[in-house]
Amino acid sequence: MFLLVTIGAASQYAQAANVSVNCDKHDSIRKALHLVAISNSKGPSTITVSGACEENVVIQGMDRLTLITKNGASITDSSNGSLAVVDIEDSRSVRLQGFTINGGNGGVLCNTASVCYLTGNTIQDGGGNGVGVFADSDAVLESNVIQNNGSRGSTVNDRSRMVSSNDVFQGNGAQGVAVISGSYFGASNSSFLNNFVGVEGFLNSTLRVGGSTISGSGGDGAILLAGAAASFGGTTITGNGGNGVHLEDGSVAVFFGTNVTGNLSGTDVDCAPQFPITRFVETTGGITNCVESASNSRLKPVK
Repeated sequence: MFLLVTIGAASQYAQAANVSVNCDKHDSIRKALHLVAISNSKGPSTITVSGACEENVVIQGMDRLTLITKNGASITDSSNGSLAVVDIEDSRSVRLQGFTINGGNGGVLCNTASVCYLTGNTIQDGGGNGVGVFADSDAVLESNVIQNNGSRGSTVNDRSRMVSSNDVFQGNGAQGVAVISGSYFGASNSSFLNNFVGVEGFLNSTLRVGGSTISGSGGDGAILLAGAAASFGGTTITGNGGNGVHLEDGSVAVFFGTNVTGNLSGTDVDCAPQFPITRFVETTGGITNCVESASNSRLKPVK
């Protein structure tokens, strides 16, 4: 009898356009996910959440799934800091919208070739990364606040890709965003404020930062190491505790309409001795020790 009831409940969850979970009434996201999973639904599935949830959520092998809040729900770590609050594994088109996500070893983990969309969330106070994007995964972030995490605001690693629009990465204990091991990060109109380092690229990664602000870092605003390449377009990099931009080890920085001034080391764009490359550094308006040939340092009209 119990098995029949469970299968029937799962069928209702799978067919519903909008499944509701109220954590203040002792519902749980995990239970709703389990019922959707055992129904073998191919989606799209929507779970609408209200209240203050205290749990760690694992989304494994599920596609076309949306978790959205009703009146600003929260999900708070219940693992005493040992697990991610929301762990997305081997899943495509998973959407997380409108939550406050508190604590955990990480706020949101997008892992193992997953595709994740994060919109309008506040991800804060974790011991690790606010958002981790690993192992050939893709993440699209829009209008989130990622703040006060003990490590990085976000790590993009292992050939993964993350794009950010109108997000705020602030007050994180390490980098606002770190891009590692052949990964890609693109930012448009996002802010990197009062992190230890604003953004960092490492090990042949690529950064495209446009229309953004990097300010108030305890150290450098941006760091490029070990063959990383970055372009900064229409971006302001100012008031950082170290250099505005530091690059070395064969890294490349290109500047278009970007203001890099007023950084506290006394050098706004700093080229370490080991084979750095800049283009159009003189357009930043700041102080630099980078040397580039006259033929490369001035923008020329296309004829």
